[in-house]
Amino acid sequence: MKRRWLLLLPLLLGAVALLWAWQRPRPVTAVTPTRGEAIDAVFATGAVEPVVQLPVAPRVGGRLLALSADEGQSVKKGQLLARLETAEADAQLAELAARERQAQLALDRTEALVRQQFVAASEADRARAERDAVRAQAARVQAQRGYALLLAPEAGTVLRRDGEVGQFIPAGQAVFTLGDAQRLRVSAEVDEEDIARVQPGQPVVLRAAALGDGVFDGVVDAITPRGDPVARSYRVRIALAQPPAGLRVGMTVDANIVLARRTQALLLPTGVLQGQTVWVIDQGRARPRTLQLGARGQGKAEVLGGLDAKESVIAEPDGLKDGQRVKAAP
Repeated sequence: MKRRWLLLLPLLLGAVALLWAWQRPRPVTAVTPTRGEAIDAVFATGAVEPVVQLPVAPRVGGRLLALSADEGQSVKKGQLLARLETAEADAQLAELAARERQAQLALDRTEALVRQQFVAASEADRARAERDAVRAQAARVQAQRGYALLLAPEAGTVLRRDGEVGQFIPAGQAVFTLGDAQRLRVSAEVDEEDIARVQPGQPVVLRAAALGDGVFDGVVDAITPRGDPVARSYRVRIALAQPPAGLRVGMTVDANIVLARRTQALLLPTGVLQGQTVWVIDQGRARPRTLQLGARGQGKAEVLGGLDAKESVIAEPDGLKDGQRVKAAP
């Protein structure tokens, strides 16, 4: 009997040690919720662009012979920007001029014969129609030759030039992009899951990485009605109240579209969250709690429900068991 007790004694001591370890409170670091402003926002990325930008492209293809404007230059309406080769059109015009002279001589002879009543008047009508057809063809070629001259459709600044002298420019390919570099906006891409929450008139907080950590304000101006099915996003135009100094066309911008601002919101550090769950100290024991969360940002998460303002939340709950005794460290 004594030998049996000696064998059971280590097991009893182990059980007692485990029970004592379970009952001894584990020291934990606890935090309490704070009050502050919660901003519910939709994040998007975009780029700075002019409010009005006009591409200038030739209506006919040709080799670029001369450039009369460059990037950053201010131009007037109708000013010559570039000229394409017109050798083929010039040759056609020369040929048509010769054909027109021949048609005019034929018409003059026919009219003389009609006056002498050697031929019918219809012959003069036919000769006149042939001459007019050559003139119409020449006018068409002359118009096409004019397409080789790239003129500024409106006054503005040359924002971009894509073409070098000697390069072949296909019809419809923009050589210049004109716009007003002083009137800027931001064009941002918003995920299709968030676009239903975005409305014109909502304020926007923007930051351009090229300008440092400073932010500037904007407002949602318009939303494109058709999204991009590949990128699964919609384009949102953001008007700028007062663009900051140094903001340039083409700069990338981070945009936070503010949906709502709530003062005195209940906030928790995002580091204590495990998904939507936190561990609270309830009568000296660790208990998991599922929360209803709202806006997030700057290391804070808004608590909409499931937690009282005076409850203690365990900062590092890894390894805890439900009901385990805990004690907040001083």
